[in-house]
Amino acid sequence: MAGLARARRRRTPDLEEGESYYVSMTDMMVGVIFIFIIMLSYFALQYRQSTKALTEAKHPETAALLQTATALTPHEATVEVDDKARVLCVPESLIGGTGSDRRCFSYAPPAQGAANTVAADDAQRTLMGFLDADLRDAGAPLAGDTSGGALSFSADALFEPGTANLSAGGRKIAGEVAASLARRLPCLAYGGASSTACPEGEAKLALVNVVSQTNLDAFTAEGQQAAALALARSAAFHQALTGAQPVLAALRNGPPGQAASQPLLRVASLGQSQEGASRVGEGQTVSIQFQMAR
Repeated sequence: MAGLARARRRRTPDLEEGESYYVSMTDMMVGVIFIFIIMLSYFALQYRQSTKALTEAKHPETAALLQTATALTPHEATVEVDDKARVLCVPESLIGGTGSDRRCFSYAPPAQGAANTVAADDAQRTLMGFLDADLRDAGAPLAGDTSGGALSFSADALFEPGTANLSAGGRKIAGEVAASLARRLPCLAYGGASSTACPEGEAKLALVNVVSQTNLDAFTAEGQQAAALALARSAAFHQALTGAQPVLAALRNGPPGQAASQPLLRVASLGQSQEGASRVGEGQTVSIQFQMAR
């Protein structure tokens, strides 16, 4: 019995030493994992900041180079630039050379097109949303969806049958449309009364087209009459709009005095030839189509 007790006493220190060893290993692994998590979080933060800096930069190529250029120093030099060819030349001595030659680099123009397109699309969606709400509140009989950038009406709701004369209902609709356009378009064009409510730098309209569309048989006298009637109806609806709200006639798509400036509201007709087209004026539509400047 005494020998057994002595054996147990001998094993006890070994057991305690083994447990202490494993406890130390566990503490070390927890510490290593903790350090690893901190490093992973740091690199994830750095990656996120670098990605944001590159993707949101006005000039991503320059932003990428600045990530590596940490010791930029100013130098005075004569730089030659060909704006048309997008070429920039600097003296070779400026970049460590010893000769008198020039070193030239090509560069891309500022990437403004995509941003302008996005701004124009946003402005058009906002405009169409306002016009749609205005006219539906007024009970105007819109035909189809306005999200495509057009206000469409059945010609039968606007004109007396077979003519370019607006009916009483058509004149009422024209007045409601003109009132909505007069509220919404001056900030998107030039030549209207100045308004302090117009935000600076807002996208502008290039064209507001009053378009009458018809199907016709172009090889018959009746088809040719349908085409002529469509154009006459576009002109009549345009005149009704500008007569109800004269400010619409003053709006232009360019600054005053600019040679390329044109009236914002214009007129067009569209006829698709097909066999067996319906009677003159039947099934025609009149649309107001909005095109933003890009």
